[in-house]
Amino acid sequence: MKKNWLFILAFSLSILAAKAQDPATRIKNNAIKIDRPETLNRQVYSALSGYRVIMAGEMHGTNEPAKLITGLARLMTGMGDSVMVGMEIPVGQMTQYLNNPADSTVSSSDFFTQASTDGRASHAWAEVISSLTGNPAVRIFFFDVNSGECKNPADRDSLMYLKIREKIAEHPSWKTITLSGNIHNMLMPYKGKNKVACYLNNDPELSLKGMICSLNHYYQKGGMLNNTGSGLALHEVNNPPSEYTDAVDYDNYLLLFPAGTADRYSGIFFTRTVTAARIVNSH
Repeated sequence: MKKNWLFILAFSLSILAAKAQDPATRIKNNAIKIDRPETLNRQVYSALSGYRVIMAGEMHGTNEPAKLITGLARLMTGMGDSVMVGMEIPVGQMTQYLNNPADSTVSSSDFFTQASTDGRASHAWAEVISSLTGNPAVRIFFFDVNSGECKNPADRDSLMYLKIREKIAEHPSWKTITLSGNIHNMLMPYKGKNKVACYLNNDPELSLKGMICSLNHYYQKGGMLNNTGSGLALHEVNNPPSEYTDAVDYDNYLLLFPAGTADRYSGIFFTRTVTAARIVNSH
């Protein structure tokens, strides 16, 4: 009995010590270095393999989160998992590809041939689909709302949630990886409204509490081609130094927050530099 109490005391003290760590120390001790997002190592797999759903959020018009999605799918299928990759694209705008899944039909689908308004219809997103199409262990799906499907803009997240939910229910033992704007993958309400990840996390039948890893892309400097309210344009990024930029000298890393942390995300995908993604139809 005495040994059990000693074990419990030691375990409790280790938890308290972990919680007492300052942010820089926590980052230094837990950041997983990523050399290239599209070719991830086994340490990343060990950190994420216990999750059923991994949701990556981005500021549209960037390259790095798309590369991460490709890397995660390759890593997990390489370790024997079957994977579904969902993207914030209306299924009705990808009929050419869905009727004939091939590299040539990705960029010729309506989503990529139409003029982009927010930076999603980029080569980065097209390359995710192209690079994973030949992988027999990967199934790609699209979950944004189709034209005329969403009568009230406030309903968009709930409709996207239902599309993702349907795919997860079809293959509950598969890993599901999604790429979307970083508001949609928030685990907590935003401006009083539930978002896609929040709906999934609270779904009573899917039982995904603690099984969703929601990542936000954090960066220090660079550029992105997106729409901040005045049309699609190239925007320069130059964020001030922080614990995320200074705690380690890695160019890229994955950091998961401690279990039970009250945050909109489960962790971050950090890249010191963010680069603007080229639009497929730039005219």
